[in-house]
Amino acid sequence: MKLARPIQLLTITAVAGAISAPPLAAQQSTHHSAGTATQFNVEVPHEDLDLTTEKGVARLEERIRTRIRQGCANGGRDSASVKLERKCRASTLAQTEPKLRFAIRSAHLSKERLARNAKATTQTNPDI
Repeated sequence: MKLARPIQLLTITAVAGAISAPPLAAQQSTHHSAGTATQFNVEVPHEDLDLTTEKGVARLEERIRTRIRQGCANGGRDSASVKLERKCRASTLAQTEPKLRFAIRSAHLSKERLARNAKATTQTNPDI
């Protein structure tokens, strides 16, 4: 019997370019005019990725960058708007890094735990 995997999400919340780590929340966006804060809260699913591989990590990083670009977009083309958008992207990406590293480390620990359990099971029950 295959156990169902829980849905894995990385939640990104930006408020004026800062990020926090709230509990899993629904996707929502609020965009303000140039010079004011861009606020968004977005989930980045990664249950389909193997975060113990470089390819899986690279795909998650790309998903995160895409969501941040979308969330920080303010629609302005003047220099102040472009600067605000860049600042939002850089700040949010930098503050997302610890959550990304945590997700990767959790994947490695889960894989190690699974391997240990499988090894222990075959040692105690060689018929399996």
